[in-house]
Amino acid sequence: MAKVQNKRKSGRRTQLAVPEAELPQRMNYIILIIGVITVLVGFLVMSAGDAVSSLSVTVAPLILFIGYCVIIPLGIIYRKKKPAGEQAE
Repeated sequence: MAKVQNKRKSGRRTQLAVPEAELPQRMNYIILIIGVITVLVGFLVMSAGDAVSSLSVTVAPLILFIGYCVIIPLGIIYRKKKPAGEQAE
C-alpha cells in the first residue's frame, strides 16, 4: 500500500490580492437585493396584465429596465466615499 502524506497547513495568513476597500461591502449587497426584488416585481407586473394591457406593455418593461440597467449596476459600482481627512492610496 502507498503511504499517505499529511500536509500541514502553515500558520501564516495569506494576503488578499484585492485591497479590503475594493471588496463588496454590506451596502453593495443591499442595493443588489433591492435590484433583484425590483426585477421580480417587474416580472410579476408583466404577468398580471393581459397580453396587450398597459401594465404588460409599458409599466413592466420600465420597471425591468430600472432594475437591470440602473439598480443592479449601481450595486456593483457603488463605493463609500472616504472622509476628507483620509488620503487616497
